Amino acid sequence: MTAHRFAVKVLVFTTLFGVTIQSAISQNKPLNLKQCVDIALEGNSQIKTSQYQVKIADANVTSQRSALLPTITTNLYSGQTRVGPSEYLDRVPTGLDENGNVVYDIKKAVSEEINYNSNNMSFRLSQQIFDFGQTYNNIKQSSASREAMRNSLRSTTQSTIYNVHNAYYSLLKAQRLVEVYEESVKQYEEQLKRTQSMYEIGSVAQADVYKSESSLGTEKIKLISQKNVVQEAQGNLNVILGRKADTPVDVVDLPDVTQPKLYSMTDVLNKAVATNPDLQRYKSEMAAANHGRKSARMAYLPTISASASYQRRNDEISRVYSGFDKDWTLAFGISLDYNLFSGMRDMADVTRQTYNYRIASENLEYTRRDIKRSVINALNGLEAYREIANINQSNLIASQEDLRLAQERYRVGAGTLLDVLTAQSSLTSAKSTLVRAKYDMKIYEAQLASLTGELQ
Repeated sequence: MTAHRFAVKVLVFTTLFGVTIQSAISQNKPLNLKQCVDIALEGNSQIKTSQYQVKIADANVTSQRSALLPTITTNLYSGQTRVGPSEYLDRVPTGLDENGNVVYDIKKAVSEEINYNSNNMSFRLSQQIFDFGQTYNNIKQSSASREAMRNSLRSTTQSTIYNVHNAYYSLLKAQRLVEVYEESVKQYEEQLKRTQSMYEIGSVAQADVYKSESSLGTEKIKLISQKNVVQEAQGNLNVILGRKADTPVDVVDLPDVTQPKLYSMTDVLNKAVATNPDLQRYKSEMAAANHGRKSARMAYLPTISASASYQRRNDEISRVYSGFDKDWTLAFGISLDYNLFSGMRDMADVTRQTYNYRIASENLEYTRRDIKRSVINALNGLEAYREIANINQSNLIASQEDLRLAQERYRVGAGTLLDVLTAQSSLTSAKSTLVRAKYDMKIYEAQLASLTGELQ
C-alpha cells in the first residue's frame, strides 16, 4: 500500500513538473503573428466585455418579444383569520312603518371572537391585444440595439487584431533597430581602435581619439535607449495579448517583405463606408433610437387587453381541490387602459429617444469623416514608405561604399576622422530607415485592412 502511494505521488509530481516545464518552454518559444492574434482574441478583456454585451442584447430581444405572448399566473392560498370580540354601533332593524318599510335604528352591537379558514386557488390568463405598435417598436428597437452590439463586437475584434499587428510589427522594428545599433557600436569600437593605433604611431592627433570615444559613447547611448524601446514594445504586446506586461515574449521575424500592393483611394473609401463595423454600429443605434422614439410616442395611446380567470374558494381546503363542479368562479373580459397622466414620464421618454437618435447621427457623421481621414493618412503613409524603401535601397549601397572610401582615405592620411564618422552615421541612418520602412509599411497595410473590416 505504501509503495502504491509513493508511486502515485511520483506520477503526480512528474506530471506537474512536466506541465510546468512545458509551459515555460511554450512561453519562451517565439510566437508568430497568427498565434499572437489567437491569444489576443481568446484572452483580451475588451472582446470578452463586448461578447457579454451581445448576450445581454439577446436577452433584451427575448424580453421584448415576450409581450406578444399571453401571461399565465396562478395563486394558491390557505390560511386562517381570527377576529377578536368587539362592540360597535350598527343599523339594526326595529320594525315596519305604516307603509310596510323596514325601520332601522342605531344600536350597539356586540361580536364575539370569530375564527374562520380561508382557502383559494386561482388561475389568470391575460393577453395584450392591441397597443398601436408600441410592442412592435420595442421589439424593433431591441433588435437594432442587438445589431449595434454585434457590430461593436466586430469593431472591438478588428481593433484588437490591428493592435496586435501594430504591437507585433513595432516589436520587430524595435528588435531590428537594436541589431542596427549593435552593429554600429561595433564599427565605432573598431574605428576607435584604429584611431588609437594611428595616434600611437603619430599619424593622427589625440583629438581624433577623443572624438572617436565621444562618438562611440553617443552610439552606446542610442543602443541603450533602443533596448528600452524593445522592453516597452514587449510590454505593450503582452498587455494586448491579455498577459502580464513582464511576461517573457519573443516573436518570429517576417521574411523579406515584398512591395505592398497598390490601392485605389476611392475603392478603399467605398469599401470602408460599406463594411466598417463602427459605421454599421451607429446606423443600428440610429434605427434603435428611431424605434424607441416611436414606442415612446405610442405611450400616449390606450392599450387593449383581454383576460380570463378561474378561482375556487372555500373554508374547507379539501373542497378547493376536489368537487370541481362546485365552489368556482369564472371571469373573462376585455379592458381598455388609458394613461391620463404619468408625471411627464412619457414626454421625457420621447425627448430621451430623440436625443439618442441625434447622438447616434452625430457619431455616424464623425466616424465617416474620421474613416476618410484615416484612409487618406494610411494610403499617404504607405506610399511614402514605399518610396522611402526604394530610395533607401540605393542609399544603403552608397553609404556602405562611402564609409569604405572614407576609412581608406583616413588610413592613408588623405581624409579626416570627421569624414569617417559622418559616413558611419549616414550608414546607420540608412539601415535604420530601411528597417522602419519595412515594418511601418506592414502597419499601414494592417490599418487599411482594419478600416475595411478585413483584418484577420
